[in-house]
Amino acid sequence: MKPNNTPLYIHKESNHPPSIIKNIPESINKRLSNISSNETIFNEAAPAYQEALRKSGYEYNLKYKPEPNKNNNKRKRTRKVSWFNPPFSDNVASNIGRKFFNLLDKCFPPGHQLHKILNRNTVKLSYSCMPNVKQIISAHNKSVLKSIEPEQNTQDNCNCRRNQQCPLEGNCLTGGVIYQATVTRLDNQTEETYIGLTENTFKTRYNAHISSFNNQEKQKATTLSEHIWKLQDNNTQYSIKWKILSRAKAYSTTTKRCNLCLEEKFFIIHKPELCSLNKRNELASACRHRKKHLLCNYR
Repeated sequence: MKPNNTPLYIHKESNHPPSIIKNIPESINKRLSNISSNETIFNEAAPAYQEALRKSGYEYNLKYKPEPNKNNNKRKRTRKVSWFNPPFSDNVASNIGRKFFNLLDKCFPPGHQLHKILNRNTVKLSYSCMPNVKQIISAHNKSVLKSIEPEQNTQDNCNCRRNQQCPLEGNCLTGGVIYQATVTRLDNQTEETYIGLTENTFKTRYNAHISSFNNQEKQKATTLSEHIWKLQDNNTQYSIKWKILSRAKAYSTTTKRCNLCLEEKFFIIHKPELCSLNKRNELASACRHRKKHLLCNYR
């Protein structure tokens, strides 16, 4: 433990899943035992953690329990497991886990074509924590202040050398947008439309589109680039106009929802006239913004 650092743990009576409450003292005891070379060093470090557990309502007594040497030559097989993470709250009396697995047994009995991948061995349940009081109050205050105080723009909206050439008329540095590209053939004035999204600034995504229009190896990057290459192969003159349809926030670990992807899918479903080049299979695509929040990305 670092100097002047006091350990603090969630209270035993807090609104957390029982498995978390139960494993906190045991995990602390296991960690102290693993990092202590002998029982004397363990006993010197344990009082501060024992006091922190006592203040949090735990009656667990820390004891030195070194792990025995395990045989690592045992064969390990990985199983493909899907996790269901419902939010946990003490205010809910129903046993959500039991009801979920009963539904799993009922809907995918033995003999069902999906029973092999949807059964109690391949589907596991782990409760997720609800937002605490601080997070709830902060989110409420933020929404109230945002509706009262106008958002002050502290950054430039455009960094194009010539504002007349900006694809969004001076707003190319806007981020978190649903945008539309309208491709017009100059020979017969027919139009095709495409809807896309970007969490970064629009200009970053715009440059990627331009690159796919110019490099043949990126011809199939998007349905928009495929359409542009067809026009170029036929020596058809065209023009492209860009505009922002909506703004939304990308995936949040608090809400566990990506409003940016949902907004794009809303346009594809309910306003197909705005996205004639988009394909329906884009509705089944997974959220790409969630991956950066996975633990495997933190080294």
